[in-house]
Amino acid sequence: MHKRLLAVLAYVGAALSLIVAACTPFVLMGAFSEAVARTGVHVDAVYSGGTIARTVMRDGYQIDVYRPVQPHALQNVDPFVQIAFRPAASLPRRFNTELDLDGDGRPDVRVSLVMPRNPRARPSGEVVALSEAYRSFRMPESEVGFSELIAQSNGAVLVRIPVNQPSAGR
Repeated sequence: MHKRLLAVLAYVGAALSLIVAACTPFVLMGAFSEAVARTGVHVDAVYSGGTIARTVMRDGYQIDVYRPVQPHALQNVDPFVQIAFRPAASLPRRFNTELDLDGDGRPDVRVSLVMPRNPRARPSGEVVALSEAYRSFRMPESEVGFSELIAQSNGAVLVRIPVNQPSAGR
């Protein structure tokens, strides 16, 4: 009887150990996430597009205009301004709009987009600079890079416009 009780207790202990081992990552993930968040680590603006400076409301969608992004010394990326058209599902199939990127009241660029029928496909279009502070480009003919970009992500159409001058938009 004593041996049988020890064997049952051993199996119960092993089963509990397996359950604890399997649940530990899920329980500790929150603690690890909080610890990392407290360190102040964040995604670099070159990857996230920076912070939103202002939002322009249009008929059925909004346009978020971000602050200009100035890459750090070791980053091989040109300065850019990101804009986001949200929600992508509400955008017309073809449209163009003029935008004031630096907040001076005058349009700086004209963005013309053609939305694909497939919601996962990349939109095509062009950005025409109306100010010398920004550069024009066309997608898909343009080189794909971090500072010239038209893409869909998380329900928005992102457009990155290269900046000619580091002081543009400040």
